[in-house]
Amino acid sequence: MLLAAPLLASSVALTPAFAAQGRAAGAGAARAPMAPSCELTPSGDGQSGGKSTVRYDLHLSGFPANQPVHVQGKSSFRGTVDGEGSLERQGVRYGTYGVGYRDGGSKQGKHVDCSTPPREKPAGGKGNVQVTAVEVKALTKSGTVVDCTTPPKFEFDGKITGSGNGKVRYYWTYNSSADPISSGSAEFTPGIESVSLFKVVNGSAMANVDTVTVYLTLHVPDSNMTGRSENVTLTCAKQP
Repeated sequence: MLLAAPLLASSVALTPAFAAQGRAAGAGAARAPMAPSCELTPSGDGQSGGKSTVRYDLHLSGFPANQPVHVQGKSSFRGTVDGEGSLERQGVRYGTYGVGYRDGGSKQGKHVDCSTPPREKPAGGKGNVQVTAVEVKALTKSGTVVDCTTPPKFEFDGKITGSGNGKVRYYWTYNSSADPISSGSAEFTPGIESVSLFKVVNGSAMANVDTVTVYLTLHVPDSNMTGRSENVTLTCAKQP
């Protein structure tokens, strides 16, 4: 107990000095300049060449006040940051950017890489409509007797189920072929939960065969989803 009191007294005596150092360090940290940074951000949808695109803005901050900068990338330009070291350029193209500048009177150039977000899709992409199901139902009944010497007609009903606001790209393929036979887009608005897609295809004319079998597949590539109909088998009428 006799040794504990001096140790305690010493620690109490030193506390104000440590506190003063801590306050000084905190004040120094508060005065430390912000490191230069650059960020590319999406700012909404626009039009380019008649097609929907996503617009991007470039934000610079923390640079030496009133210093010239050289921005290099898809939309290169030169400019001067304001008194707070900031600069904003709207409507730049998506891509990788970097900023060259000089710190005060230094003759040695410096460089900052801009942060780049993942590229967004314009309105109608999967980010605006959440697709939950893709289905195809055959309307033409198997067993129907047709003249197979002329191209037989097959009817199908496709359905895309989802929610959101925008357009969903789709395309159709015939039997086992991977080549699209037609394509389009289904438009969703708030309150619409599904879009029906009526599809008619003509099979190949065949002579001297007993049956013709067809199926269709509906593809929604942006959601990586497909729906396949059942096989439809038509019976060929016997020729005289």
